[in-house]
Amino acid sequence: MSVTTGSLRARFRRTDCRALLVAPIVLFDLAVFVVPFGYLLRISLTERTSRGAFVEGSWSIAGFEYVLSTPTLVDSIIFTLGFATGVTALSLGISLLYAYAIWRATGGLRVLLLVGVLVSMLTAIIVKLFAVIPLFSPSGFINQAIVASGIVAEPLSLINNVTGAVIGQLYIVVPYSVLAIYSVLSSIDQSVIEAARDLGAGRLQAVAAVVVPHTIPGLIVAGVISFTWSVGSFAAPLLVGSSAERTTGIAISDLLQQNFDWTAAAAMGLLVAAIVFVALSVTYVALGRTNGGDDE
Repeated sequence: MSVTTGSLRARFRRTDCRALLVAPIVLFDLAVFVVPFGYLLRISLTERTSRGAFVEGSWSIAGFEYVLSTPTLVDSIIFTLGFATGVTALSLGISLLYAYAIWRATGGLRVLLLVGVLVSMLTAIIVKLFAVIPLFSPSGFINQAIVASGIVAEPLSLINNVTGAVIGQLYIVVPYSVLAIYSVLSSIDQSVIEAARDLGAGRLQAVAAVVVPHTIPGLIVAGVISFTWSVGSFAAPLLVGSSAERTTGIAISDLLQQNFDWTAAAAMGLLVAAIVFVALSVTYVALGRTNGGDDE
């Protein structure tokens, strides 16, 4: 009996220790994620009013009805999803090439390439976006170099339009995508490429057959980072885009600051979050089935 009692006490002590370790994490999760999201959901289900932010204590779906029945807001959601998809595709391509270059580089060149990524990450977003303007403006370095090379006769329109918004957003997300992909590449033995080439594969074939499949986890992480960050894009379309590039971030800001319509703003934010959640869930399931089929 004493042995049983002692084992039970030890088990309770272990349980108490685990509870003490988990409790701060649970409290942090509730305070930072659950409570704010619940408050946002509650605001989205209140009545809209012109005499304040929302009608406290009321219940209504008027905010969702307003968003879904307003063409400019619906167009904003559609544009944002297309914008995020395009940025994600470009980000994955650029990041894969850059991460591969870091992986294959040695010595000082690898350090230099990594430092370039880290410096970009540590630079404030506003500073990076303002750097885009002198680089890509009609009189900027990029345009002058393109014209001097003879590729085009006149400077290209690369800012104050959707192209500028995409370039600005790429400046934001690419560094994080590069590190996500490189972290996976760094775990691969480079000798596998030489082995594939010894078997008759060309360099591009070896990379496509050996390297790319191993980078899929990194590509997934990079894709999620690029897509979710681009769905919530605000600074890039606002500073280097034009009034036509009205993302949901800008639309929600207008609802809050100009219309003082917290109900509609909360409803729009939740609708976008729901769409992103469904898109990511479908992608996750599709990738799971593909991997399952490959295993078979």
